[in-house]
Amino acid sequence: MNVRNTQGISGRGTRGARITTTRSIARFSLTIAIVVGLASFSFCCSIPVFRYALEHWRPELFLVHVISSSPLDAGNKTLVSELEKLSEKANVRLVVSEGKNGITEALQETVDIAKSSNAVWMAVESTKKVSGTKSIVWNAPFTKETISQLLSSPVRDRICRGLVDKDSVAWVFLESGTQAVDDSKFAKLESELRRLEGVIKLPVIEEADLKDLSKRPEELKVQFSAHRLSRKDPSEAAFISILLSTESDLQEEFDNGTPMAFPVFGRGRVLYALLGDGIATSTIEEACRFLAGACQCTVKAENPGVDLLVSFNWDDYVQITEPKKSDEVSFTGLGSFAEPVPNPAPVTLVDRENSNRAELTTLLPIPTSTPSSTLLTLAVVTAIVGIVTVGWKFLLGPKQ
Repeated sequence: MNVRNTQGISGRGTRGARITTTRSIARFSLTIAIVVGLASFSFCCSIPVFRYALEHWRPELFLVHVISSSPLDAGNKTLVSELEKLSEKANVRLVVSEGKNGITEALQETVDIAKSSNAVWMAVESTKKVSGTKSIVWNAPFTKETISQLLSSPVRDRICRGLVDKDSVAWVFLESGTQAVDDSKFAKLESELRRLEGVIKLPVIEEADLKDLSKRPEELKVQFSAHRLSRKDPSEAAFISILLSTESDLQEEFDNGTPMAFPVFGRGRVLYALLGDGIATSTIEEACRFLAGACQCTVKAENPGVDLLVSFNWDDYVQITEPKKSDEVSFTGLGSFAEPVPNPAPVTLVDRENSNRAELTTLLPIPTSTPSSTLLTLAVVTAIVGIVTVGWKFLLGPKQ
């Protein structure tokens, strides 16, 4: 959700709540709020958000479709092999569709969205839908140059290296195209980041969480970087398109010449976009404080943000001190538990079968489990059942 004003994160979306005089509904709403709060509490962690994300949240996959209405010739097959090799470090899954039977009914939607007239082309699809629709984040002719643009770019490379080396958060400033506006907004962003480095304090990391941290707590620093991105840079064309795909209305804002700022953290994850006048003191500070604060929920899916497509071998630079255990109890509903599942390693797959046969599983981290945390979870579930029971009693009981 993007920020277009100077009123903080609350300005990102419509929060108009209807006022009701029915006391039972108010009581039940309060009950639900308490339940959600207790459920989230059981997955809290004192490690800063930016560091926990870097060490434990694997990026979501993107589907890279290579599409041809006729069988691929020798040259294009060589390019496919090169793409396979180059994408080994990227969070992508390659799907090759060729020949008359290659474009299946499921793939036709992708073809219709991209509307490419090229004989052989790439369509990059996000596995995370934006506004409930299929998201094609970039499409281009299938060439050596476009393969290079897709997987890497100067700004992305600097962001990734900074995040594993020194940066807590890497801010990307996407220019509007009007120099006076861009100079002013970028200067504002940089000055605020320098100020915040001196005033934001990291949380005290609890001893129980040290096993989930590869560094000593005193080695963690608050440091922000800002990267200025020209909208006309051809080497960054794919990256710009990927950034704009993180929210449904960003392309329209981009076409209108709106400057944007994206806080990037973890393994290339955008928190949200600040737009135009939303690039202000309060919104910059709130985003930085959230990402430098204690992780309120270690479950990636319960946190804001959208992953970017990057080619970087994160595990070569960041390793946790102990393997994450897979025996954590997780909620599947009120009062019920899911069977423990293993935490999968990142994969890069090539699928030359029909694309509608491929099933994707989002790679989410499994929170660390200890005997004490399991007991705490059981206690929380028991409390939740009791609270819900009492809440329903108030809801269905006589009005006062």
